[in-house]
Amino acid sequence: MSARSAQVRFHELVACAAVAGGLVGVIDGARAAVVGRTDAAGFVASLGLVAGLDAVVAVILGLVAATLWLAARWGRNAVTPRLATILGWLVAACLPAAAAIVAVALTATRHNRFLAAGVVTLAVAVAAVVAALLGPAAARLMSPGFGRARAGEASDPLAEPAGSSLQLSATPAGLLVVAPAVALAFLAAAFVPVVLAHAPLRGRKLLQHEIMVAVIVAGLPFVVAWAARRFPRWSLRRAAAVSVLVFVLPAVAVVILRWEADFRFVRWSDVMAVGAMAAITGALIATRRLARRGAGLVAVVSLVLGAALVLGTAGAESARKAAMTHAGLVGPVLGHARTALDLDRDGYPFLLGGGDCDDRDKEVNPAAQEWPGDGIDQNCDGKDAIPTAIRSQPFARVPDAVAPDLNVLFITVDTLRADRLGSYGYGRPTSPALDALAKDGIVFQNGWAHAPSTRYSMPALATGRWPSTITWEDCGTCERNWPRIAPGHPMIGEVMKAAGFHTAAYFAFIYFKREYRRGFERGIDDYRADRADLHIEHGGPHESRGSSSREISDDAIAFVDAKGKGQKWFLWLHYFDPHLDYQRHPESPDFGNTESDRYDSEVWFTDHHIGRVFQRLKTLGLWDKTVVFVTGDHGEGFGERGISAHGYHLYPPQTRVPFIWRVPGLAPRQVTQPVSHVDVAPTLLNLARGKPEKSFLGRSMVDLMASGAPAKDVPVPPVFQEVTYEGPTSPIDGTRKRGLVTSTHHLIWNWLPENTTECYELTTDRLALRDLWGTNRGAACLPMKSDLQDLVQAVSLPLDLGEKLAAAVTPPGKTAPAPQHALSAKIGEFVRFLGYDLSAPRVSRSEGELFITYHFEVLTPPPDGWRPFFHLDGPAGVLNLDHDPVEGAYPLRRWRPGQRIRDRQRIVITPAMPAGTYTVHTGFYRRNERLPIDPPAVSDGQSRLRVASFTVQ
Repeated sequence: MSARSAQVRFHELVACAAVAGGLVGVIDGARAAVVGRTDAAGFVASLGLVAGLDAVVAVILGLVAATLWLAARWGRNAVTPRLATILGWLVAACLPAAAAIVAVALTATRHNRFLAAGVVTLAVAVAAVVAALLGPAAARLMSPGFGRARAGEASDPLAEPAGSSLQLSATPAGLLVVAPAVALAFLAAAFVPVVLAHAPLRGRKLLQHEIMVAVIVAGLPFVVAWAARRFPRWSLRRAAAVSVLVFVLPAVAVVILRWEADFRFVRWSDVMAVGAMAAITGALIATRRLARRGAGLVAVVSLVLGAALVLGTAGAESARKAAMTHAGLVGPVLGHARTALDLDRDGYPFLLGGGDCDDRDKEVNPAAQEWPGDGIDQNCDGKDAIPTAIRSQPFARVPDAVAPDLNVLFITVDTLRADRLGSYGYGRPTSPALDALAKDGIVFQNGWAHAPSTRYSMPALATGRWPSTITWEDCGTCERNWPRIAPGHPMIGEVMKAAGFHTAAYFAFIYFKREYRRGFERGIDDYRADRADLHIEHGGPHESRGSSSREISDDAIAFVDAKGKGQKWFLWLHYFDPHLDYQRHPESPDFGNTESDRYDSEVWFTDHHIGRVFQRLKTLGLWDKTVVFVTGDHGEGFGERGISAHGYHLYPPQTRVPFIWRVPGLAPRQVTQPVSHVDVAPTLLNLARGKPEKSFLGRSMVDLMASGAPAKDVPVPPVFQEVTYEGPTSPIDGTRKRGLVTSTHHLIWNWLPENTTECYELTTDRLALRDLWGTNRGAACLPMKSDLQDLVQAVSLPLDLGEKLAAAVTPPGKTAPAPQHALSAKIGEFVRFLGYDLSAPRVSRSEGELFITYHFEVLTPPPDGWRPFFHLDGPAGVLNLDHDPVEGAYPLRRWRPGQRIRDRQRIVITPAMPAGTYTVHTGFYRRNERLPIDPPAVSDGQSRLRVASFTVQ
């Protein structure tokens, strides 16, 4: 057969794949539109987007598959010398070995070792199949003259033997039964050491596992190829039946058995889309219905039409929301396509709904910092930012019926959603103790967390500030490097201690370990987080086994027994049991076997032990002398909208939490105004009759608790929500979602990377299942979107931006403060260093901090791409102190000639820092370049200006 005939067969396979992709896309797009409840226009756009994208993906996959197939056939159609054959298979062996090394490294820190081992074996299996196909081709390439064609066969690389078709020259039994069985033996041998390893794998331990798995799987390609061709011939039907019995049914059983632990987090929509494409492609090839002569045209038309559909429909917000949420492949493929079409490489293209309003300027994109008053729309929201001052709210008058010397019991329950309590309408008896508290107290029906995860919701509770307005510090020695709250933010423990309370806090989660110094320990006289040891992680921080509610309540009871009759006290208890994994407890009711049922059991168990603390307070006569407040740090999903657990979404199941107060002297009531975690700290301080803390951005709830209505001239603002996931969804940032909640509506802005908006009417849709954005019923959300964008811009800048710039930037021609220590040096041609201020030449490791102020004079406009660096050299090496000047308020691109800039930096001194002399260096860099220092005498020889030295004792 001629090369032309072989090319027709090649095009036929690609055309079949294209048709399969289009069919799958039409079905999946229609399903996504229906599930996403789009209107008619959204339905058509969703259909076009998914069908076009799937067609393009299928053409690409078809091209890859056909190319591999022809390469494999070309290799098998030659007689190769033994040495070339050996070398070819050695080259093929490198592919699964390399895949094993990379996969083991990427999963080295996963605590769920079953999932880690599954990722490794899947990567190896795919690589082995490709290597098995290419092994003979590699051998032929290493043969002199590309080997000798088999007798009676064409030597053209694209030709096939007469009468053959595009199929493996293997028996059905070998291809469907024997080869998979042999492969499973190798993969099991690779699976076992990975699943038995204890995370994290590092250093020599990681290297040993990489080598072990690579050696095990290196011979897999050859054995699979050999097994596929050297076993008796069965009929295709018989081989398929045996394969289903031996492999498919056990695989389904494993998925079912380990669904909750592992497989429910798999992107099944993507898997099903690819599987459906493969199945339909195979069926089309088998039926031979596609005209061979027109196959090439079908492939080309599918590719062009599919790309046109994607480009034409991806800008439709309703189509993107439906497709990226409910359809397979759209999210990851569209993300990679956006990266490819990003002209200025800032992570956001103009096309495909990327939202970049100037794809020629890196400083303009949806993630860019918006600077007010410069006439430039940096973040592409259609307007220049307006400086907005966000200030703390005045306190309310505390009714005389509320005693001034009350104790405070502050209870947070991890992962407690409001609608699983009887006091919030739940039908099951999950919360008798909390329901009794609610009956005797004040229930806020619209209580919300700002973020759907502990590491951001708890800081909001502790600081009275939204997570994005908290200054964070790196915590390199901490578990998973979750950030810590920087000193300078008054914490709830500090203000309550200053108000005359003996303070205590007991936590049952590893996040709060004292040695991590995340900030929660500040101001706390009696701080404990050792009960976290009762929870053993097995799937990472989101899953653990164990129980601590009984022990936390025991600790609380011991505390009130010891402190109850003395000085007034503030006690913060954090219960962790309702968090994954959900476990049964012998004393809990049997609500059922599903995850949702077991969660209810955990809620009952936690409520039971909270009730023990309440009872002890009553027994000691302290119940009417204690303010009690109970909330959840965030909620939990149980399949609503297809979402399980928490951490990445702002919907009510993940962020609506109970707010139950009991304040002796205040009558029970139900309150409908929206409240949030930042309101808790000012409320407690208000009840304690302390002075307002200007750092708190929340609003006291005292007036709402006292009368059910807001105080005059102090309106109740909507609740601001935010979640930022730092995963690599784009080259420069992660996923950002922002929300705004009123008593009637919930607005969610999927800011990055989707740039879509959702609107829900909470009075009729408590779980936020029907998106009204873009409809007449969603008109109420239009002003909310504008308010949310303004608020996002306000909090993205330092809240006291005006004061910072006034103190740090002197305009041209004005007199600037002189540095304490003069040091004149030019850095490049655009800036002169004038000197520095140093708070102390010596500092003790117990003192904790030191301040240095850098004085700069701008000579010429800063060149593009340059940034300042700040290094601290000491006995332990070099510490990177890089930052944007003026606490991030005045980056280099805003510097103007003639300005004098004073950049004050805080240097943290930790007990772990060795004693000795430390030197601060500064300069400017761009990639691997640094600007020269003049005169050289003040440089360290590496284009770093020696600024100042101090001694740590």
